[in-house]
Amino acid sequence: MGFFRSLMIILGVFFSCLALLVPFLAVDVPLAGEAWLFQTIGELHREFRLVPTLNGVPLDGPNVLMPVIFSLLPFSDVLSLRLTDILLGCLVAMGVFSFCTSLWDSRSGILASLITITSWGFIASHATLNPTALPASLAILAFLLFAQVYIKEYNSWWYVLSYLLAGTAVIVGGWIPLGFFAFGVVLLMLFDLSPKRILTIRAASGVLIIGGMILAAFAAYWIAAGWSYAGYIFTFDSEHGLVERLWIWMKYHLPWLFLVIPAWAYGGRPQGPNSWRSLLAPKTGFGMGLMIVLFSPNLQEGYALLGVPFGGIIVGYWAAGRLLIPERLQALRTAAVITTGALLTVAVFLYLSIESIRELSLSPAQAFALIALLAASAIFLWLARKRKSQAVIGLCMVLMFCFSWYAAAVMLPARASGPVGYVRQISTAVPLLVYQDDLVMRGYLGYTGGRPSVVSKEVVPIGDAAYLAVRTQDLDAELDRLSRRMQAEVVSSFDRRETYALIRISPFFTGK
Repeated sequence: MGFFRSLMIILGVFFSCLALLVPFLAVDVPLAGEAWLFQTIGELHREFRLVPTLNGVPLDGPNVLMPVIFSLLPFSDVLSLRLTDILLGCLVAMGVFSFCTSLWDSRSGILASLITITSWGFIASHATLNPTALPASLAILAFLLFAQVYIKEYNSWWYVLSYLLAGTAVIVGGWIPLGFFAFGVVLLMLFDLSPKRILTIRAASGVLIIGGMILAAFAAYWIAAGWSYAGYIFTFDSEHGLVERLWIWMKYHLPWLFLVIPAWAYGGRPQGPNSWRSLLAPKTGFGMGLMIVLFSPNLQEGYALLGVPFGGIIVGYWAAGRLLIPERLQALRTAAVITTGALLTVAVFLYLSIESIRELSLSPAQAFALIALLAASAIFLWLARKRKSQAVIGLCMVLMFCFSWYAAAVMLPARASGPVGYVRQISTAVPLLVYQDDLVMRGYLGYTGGRPSVVSKEVVPIGDAAYLAVRTQDLDAELDRLSRRMQAEVVSSFDRRETYALIRISPFFTGK
């Protein structure tokens, strides 16, 4: 009976995650972040090679194996490829449930799983096709498995599986998953005050497995593309300031971020002989997720997902304990719960209304959604006044489900069709140029049948005029930069948060 009950619960977690993410399959064209990866997979289907290409130009960076792996799947449409990330998200949710259930109880597992899947970062990562979902998920599962085996002292051969997961995360995602897993393991043992346990975790096997997988990938690309290409398959050049990094981390953990504070305080109390020790793993994972985002020299935004499940576990454990907290921290709990509900309702309102305000129009679907949000806000205020914290958290979960469904069914299809339609119009320009680092525009041009020439940002036209397709946050600044070296004029543009534009460029004439 216990096994049957556990099976039904874990299936419930799986289908809850599936119900949250499957509506995103309604978006039948690639989103901006998906276009380049989808097009790269398509080019590999036409001609398989170890070095993937986009617009016929080889890709480099820490995710070159991602499109190669996806191209081996027996389907090529964007909906089926997106479904693989959705199923990966379900696997992470079940991993969170398994970890919590083995250490505490099924109530903790259910709540931790629900909080994890209703985090903004989890939805953003697993509802779409993106290059960081697979390595981040594998690193999360590897650390969860290692911590579960370490704390429960299971058969040490299970460590080997966690090392295999971590090694796979590294070769498809670069150094960040390795840093998260390796430092997380070391810190877990140090915080546990058990450095001697390193003799029991098959550390030598871990070094051989992970190191061997890295060397094998490096050697394969060295043979296939040369030393210079192989040297970049685990690195990624990016520029993020400290404030931007902190914002990335915060938004991935919303709306539950502020609940981590009282949950952490609750978890620091002696709940039982092994309670403090069992919370070391999620606290370490949560802290490592923050450190990766703040201090990694080659950050990709999607790796902010690494800390999300561990924040969900901390909050889920606290929620399963009925949100208990020391008397002196009662005000902190109240403030955290109210802040969570208020932030969520305000954020949803802005997402629903900002485009309507900008375009001075309101569709029936938006009107209905805003009325439903006002009703939810009224319920939230009543529950907050009654200090029903658990009910507020439940309402926030329901609101995240509803907003996710609305975004998938109404907002994203309209938002995705505009750029695709515009790029299809400009893709016939000849000769057509696109910047090498503009992966989104390159992906859209390939998807719509365009045949651009991929150039660097230092390109200068010689002789005849050409057309440059760009995606930019500031079209005026881009035009000013180009005008210093050539004649440049905007032929057409399309604004949708960022600007897509076609610019005619030609050399300066001296008049001789």
